[in-house]
Amino acid sequence: MSRELDLQALRLLVHLEETGSLGAAGRRLEVSQPAASATLRAFETRWQLTVAERSARGTRLTADGTTIAAWARDLLHQVDTVRSGLTALGAQRSQEGQDLPIAASLTVAEFMLPRWIGELRATLPGIHPRVQVVNSDAVDALVRNGECVLGFVETAVVATDVARQVVGSDRLTMVVPAGHPWARRSTPLSREQLLRAEFVVREQGSGTRDTFERALAAQPKISMVATSTTAMVGAVHAGIGPAVVTPYAVRPALETGELVEVAHDLDLERPLTAIWRKDRTLDPAAAALLRIARRTAR
Repeated sequence: MSRELDLQALRLLVHLEETGSLGAAGRRLEVSQPAASATLRAFETRWQLTVAERSARGTRLTADGTTIAAWARDLLHQVDTVRSGLTALGAQRSQEGQDLPIAASLTVAEFMLPRWIGELRATLPGIHPRVQVVNSDAVDALVRNGECVLGFVETAVVATDVARQVVGSDRLTMVVPAGHPWARRSTPLSREQLLRAEFVVREQGSGTRDTFERALAAQPKISMVATSTTAMVGAVHAGIGPAVVTPYAVRPALETGELVEVAHDLDLERPLTAIWRKDRTLDPAAAALLRIARRTAR
C-alpha cells in the first residue's frame, strides 16, 4: 500500500480536532459523514494507527490523532501557501502582455483611475490598460458594444441591462471667482435663485451635468458648454459663469482663494459606478481593478 501522505485525511483530522464532530469536519471538506468515516478508516489502515475513537457520543481523536493533527496543521499551511503562490503566478503568466480595455468618465479618469491602475500593475505588471476617456453615456455605449470590458460612470442613472456595482461617491461643488457677488453670500442660494443664473456646464451625456440637472429638477440657463472639466474651470476663472464641478478639479484654487465655494440648497452627491456586460464574466485583471476601485474610492 502507498505510503504517500493523504492531504484530505490530514485536513479531516485537523477539522475533527477543531469541531469535535466528524459530520462537521466532513462538511468543511464538502463530503458526507460516511465518506469522512471511510477516509479515516483508510488512513488508519495505511499507517497501522488508531487516530479516532468512535462511540455513541461521536468521534474524538486519540492521543496519536491529536499529535498527527498538530503536525498536519503546519504542513497544510505550507501546502496552501504553495498552492496560492502557484495560482497567482499562473494568473500573472497567463496575463502577461494582456490588454485591458477600460472606459471612464472624466472625473474618474483624471483623478482616480491612474491611482487604481498603478496599484493593479504593481501586482499584475503584465497587464496593459487601454483607457478611453469619454462622458458617462459614451462609457455605457463602449461597454455595451464590447469595446471595453469595464467602465466607470458618474451618474445616478445606470441602465438595468448592464451589470453594475457602486464603488464610491463624489459630491460636486458649485464655484465662482472671488469677485463674484455669490462669493460674499452668508446664506445658501435657493433653487429659485439658481434657476435665474447662467451656468458653465458640461455637454449632454455627462454625469456631472446629469447630477446638476437632477438636483435642480430643471435644465439650467447656460452661458457656455464645455467638454472637459479643465475648460469648465477656466471659464469660471474668466467670469463666464458659475459651475458645478468635482472638488478634485478646484481644490488648489479654493485653497488659494481664487475660487469660492457657494452654499446652496441642492443635493449634489452622486455615485461612482462600475459597469460591465451581464453576459460576460470579468476576467481576473478586470475583477482585480474593480476590487481596487471599490476599496480605494470608498
